[in-house]
Amino acid sequence: MVYTEAMNNANNAPFDYDDLLARATTVFQPRTPITSRDLFAGRWNELMAVVDAVNQVGLHAVIFGERGVGKTSLANVVTPTVFALDDPNSESLNPKGRVIVKTVSTTSDTFASIWVKVFKDITLINNRPVAGFYPGPKERVSILEAYGLGSALTVDDVRRVLTNIPDSVFIVDEFDRVPPATMKEFTDLIKTLSDFSVNSTVVLVGVSDTVSNLVADHASIVRAISQIFLRRMLPIELRRILTNAEEKLGIEFADGAAQLIVHVSQGLPHYTHLIGLHAVRVAATARTAPIVSRQDVFVALDRATTQAEQSTRDRHSRAIHSSHKDALYRQILLACAVAAAQEQDPLGYFTPSAVIAPLSSILGRPVEIATFNSHLSAFSQLERGNVLERDGQPRAYRFRFQDPMVVPFTFMDAVANGIVNEDHLASLLIE
Repeated sequence: MVYTEAMNNANNAPFDYDDLLARATTVFQPRTPITSRDLFAGRWNELMAVVDAVNQVGLHAVIFGERGVGKTSLANVVTPTVFALDDPNSESLNPKGRVIVKTVSTTSDTFASIWVKVFKDITLINNRPVAGFYPGPKERVSILEAYGLGSALTVDDVRRVLTNIPDSVFIVDEFDRVPPATMKEFTDLIKTLSDFSVNSTVVLVGVSDTVSNLVADHASIVRAISQIFLRRMLPIELRRILTNAEEKLGIEFADGAAQLIVHVSQGLPHYTHLIGLHAVRVAATARTAPIVSRQDVFVALDRATTQAEQSTRDRHSRAIHSSHKDALYRQILLACAVAAAQEQDPLGYFTPSAVIAPLSSILGRPVEIATFNSHLSAFSQLERGNVLERDGQPRAYRFRFQDPMVVPFTFMDAVANGIVNEDHLASLLIE
């Protein structure tokens, strides 16, 4: 329940700010993927798409999207969700006795090394496959030993093992990092599992704009996979993260504060968690009531950008550098950041026309695309740090920030350098 001053007076109990500071990091988790369904806001449709793939023999799943949209967090909540939906009335945590294993791939992984890692997490206890730790003195046999397998696993080796572990699910995160040869063997495996109707599910998770960039070499594999594109989150979904924090921490985000966090986050939950955490900390140390104000958010943005990686700072510095005092690089980059924060494109793109209104407001005069078109092109070049990524054809280009952290950094730089004040920036983002 959200805290109100009336509730506090009725209870006649002071608010525990030390406790709020301690618990804030359990709700806002910008540095690590979410692992609890209770803290996982939105994404229900995507999560159900994974569950549907798990429950259909011969169907597998590929989760793909930009870095930072929450792919790993989605993968982390697959296990508890599948268990819960297997039998909602069961008191057992795993009513069907499923084996669900998640592993993270690296740039040096081969097909065989990934499956060796997976199979090391599975042991046979009384001839029953069990994943992870299992208490008790019962006799254990590694699944590799049980099947007489070494480390040079083939597609057919894996297929035979999975055939004997029905209802199992195997999640391979950061799949985009593996070499092309490894990707090809995984597509071979999925095709084989589908052809043999093996009742096990492979879930691949990776950074990609399209599934064809992540999984290739088998045209027919499309029929065997559920393509789950994790778009950037909608404002209402990001707001749900803050609502969850309000309920769990007993605080309240003022409307202007919540709107500012949502817009600056650009559809990426990582930034909602990051800025939300800092904003709560600011409010907890500076207020007599646990209400997060818009001013708290601006201080939080300043702290978040202060902790930005040096690569973000360097990219921003290269983008706006000019020996001419009247150059507009800083103002135009700010307008691009506003356009990026306002747009709801699933991949974070904005068009040149979206820059017109914010730049006109920043400069205090009407502008046309011709005013800044050459700057957009320059921002997409190495000389300006490739701060923007350009896509499309001439006269139909669209742009997005290569490093989303440059966006909030640009906002705070603009305030610090007097390009806009906080009220003006808030009006640009929230109007």
